[in-house]
Amino acid sequence: MLKQGVQARGLKLRPATRESKPERAGISAADYFCGIAQTGELTKEGVTRLLQSLPEGTTELMCHPGYADEALRKTATRLQESREKEVEILTDTKIRNLVASQGIRLIDYAFLASTV
Repeated sequence: MLKQGVQARGLKLRPATRESKPERAGISAADYFCGIAQTGELTKEGVTRLLQSLPEGTTELMCHPGYADEALRKTATRLQESREKEVEILTDTKIRNLVASQGIRLIDYAFLASTV
């Protein structure tokens, strides 16, 4: 877990640039990436702070929303209950209103790929 945290902090400090490996390979990538260090620990307060401080450009938030159904419970992943919590956070009315009030546009990779 410590190793993942150290790697996450390094990635958090390295925004993507036009000279990044994905860009050189013709792969679409967000300008910024966050969420590794918060895997399984995402909070409404943390998402609120993130949304209020986004830099200009495209930011990817890594998260694992979902439902801990019978099939998931049979797997070895530690990300079971946290998936349902992330669904609650990401669909929360206050979070959705904050996204709208900040003028944040939610996109998918198809859109990102079309802008390269």
